[in-house]
Amino acid sequence: MSASIKTLGTVTFAPSGESQHSLFRVNPDVPLREALEHVSQLLFHAKMFALDAALEKDDRYAWASHYFSEMGKAIVDDLCLGEWPVAGSRRP
Repeated sequence: MSASIKTLGTVTFAPSGESQHSLFRVNPDVPLREALEHVSQLLFHAKMFALDAALEKDDRYAWASHYFSEMGKAIVDDLCLGEWPVAGSRRP
């Protein structure tokens, strides 16, 4: 079932400059499992950087945490835009 669910590649992230144009986009056709494994890694490191930021006097770790969180959110948002099979239903 999850092998057919893939990223759509429509979600953008990292707005930049005065015009706030997004610099990056989630790539299309990444299988669900691979995408979620990547999100898991991003969020793990974001959590570690956030902890380091809380314990340090400068903001270098805070920005890394911010960007990793933004990337992870973009992947999850992109996956959520796709069509998901209804639980218990079978495809023809």
